[in-house]
Amino acid sequence: HRGRLLEKAILPFCRESGLPLALMIGVKKLVNPALRLAGDSVGRSRIETVEKLCAAYPENRFLVTFLSRENQHELCVAARKFGNLMPFGCWWFLNTPGMIREITGMRLELLGLSFIPQHSDARVLDQLVYKWDHSRKEIARVLTEKYEDLAATGWQVTEDAIRQDVEGLFSRNFQEFLGVSI
Repeated sequence: HRGRLLEKAILPFCRESGLPLALMIGVKKLVNPALRLAGDSVGRSRIETVEKLCAAYPENRFLVTFLSRENQHELCVAARKFGNLMPFGCWWFLNTPGMIREITGMRLELLGLSFIPQHSDARVLDQLVYKWDHSRKEIARVLTEKYEDLAATGWQVTEDAIRQDVEGLFSRNFQEFLGVSI
């Protein structure tokens, strides 16, 4: 039933409305029911599902993030193959400084600047402040490393170029993928 709902209602609506479908994949629900909402866990997912969606619905756009660290490389490779796929964010169990650093670095190496490094996965407003603070620091650290690598090759890294790159990562990529100007 879910497949039919997706195919017959959700994807046509997204396509006709010009909206991407955002997918956050990889939650294993209630592995410890005694913990109720805190009892969810993480599981590796199949990238083939996303690849099939992107191939079967090329007029649709998909914002995708996986909860499993092990899926991140496959997601980057798939994003290189499908222009209608945009990786975004590091959420929940991946929203830690080390994971943000690793995943952002891998995405930069495989995708250049064509991804969205972070989004809010906050369930409550209070989480926004600390999550944004540590995300921003780790993303800045990764970008600094990459600019240092470029400078070491003789490339002239300018403040304007850095500003444009950061604007792309944190605003323009999302707007262009949505086809809007905010």
